[in-house]
Amino acid sequence: MGDVDDIQCSRLIWLYFGHGTSVPECPLLLQSKAIATASKPGLDVVTGIRLDHLRVLAVSGTDRASFLQGQLTQDVGALDSRTAVISGGADAKGRLQFTSYTFSLPVGNDEAIALVVPAELADDLLKRLRLYVFRAKVQIAILDCVLLGLLDASEPGGPVATVRLPGAGNRHLIVDTDSGTPPAAMSDNATDRWELAEIQAGVPTIVTATVGQFVPQMVNLDLLGAISFSKGCYTGQEIVARMKYLGRVKRRMLRFSAEGLAPSAGTPLYARRGIVGQIARSAPAVTGCEFLAVLTVDDLPGPFFLDEALTQPATLLPLPYEVPEAPSAGTTSGSDDIVGTP
Repeated sequence: MGDVDDIQCSRLIWLYFGHGTSVPECPLLLQSKAIATASKPGLDVVTGIRLDHLRVLAVSGTDRASFLQGQLTQDVGALDSRTAVISGGADAKGRLQFTSYTFSLPVGNDEAIALVVPAELADDLLKRLRLYVFRAKVQIAILDCVLLGLLDASEPGGPVATVRLPGAGNRHLIVDTDSGTPPAAMSDNATDRWELAEIQAGVPTIVTATVGQFVPQMVNLDLLGAISFSKGCYTGQEIVARMKYLGRVKRRMLRFSAEGLAPSAGTPLYARRGIVGQIARSAPAVTGCEFLAVLTVDDLPGPFFLDEALTQPATLLPLPYEVPEAPSAGTTSGSDDIVGTP
């Protein structure tokens, strides 16, 4: 998928406790096959989940940090190679176009900034980011790589890079650009198990059905440390700041379980008065499904349902962080977004 130069980069990066990336396809970040080989000991005994629903965008160049400071809710000036963070990218109206795991990636004597995003958005996001490059000295690429997820595994050892992400649960990601790497074993429901772990960590994602639907606070990005209110201007910053300082968030993301099949992202959530929310992320669970939904907090504690006939109840489950105005977990259970502001 090389979008910058037809250069094959090869490096294996292990990312601890979350998502991450490998070396982008650009001359500045070209690495030799020897580095990949040196990083591989022990890989052939690892069984991972192939995460074909994700892609890795990498931004390199001397202006990479200043460029992304104007595009992301997160302060990329504070990134390092050991700790990844969650970021959001909004439009001028403050509506999220994507969320990502973001971190600094050391490559020899140079560095890149990596964004892990849903595959269905990757091409459009690449085009969108390039629209803002102008004269900035940056290169942006989608990596041609294999993503492997590890759940409930110990931190890998050996000569490999590791990075942590916020959120509960013991998750790893392997990003491999070397076609010679042994393939991962994968069961039919492996990707579902990965998605369930993300839901239980309370981590949102934006997909095609929900692009432009939420302001960052609605999906709890402020509670996840994914918004900087001190770094300065970025696209949508005025709306995000106004919600913090001049009003209150009227919609929040909460976790639920229900019987039956997992609802698609964008599916309505109902209360007795009608539609009160929207599914943001879902996955099958041991019994039924679990999902994250953005709903009007004034409708708490519910009850809530997955169907207009009110026959499929949803049960509120805990998140690993406190959500303002949310009731206690275990409760069975379309309006303006800010009170006190225009």
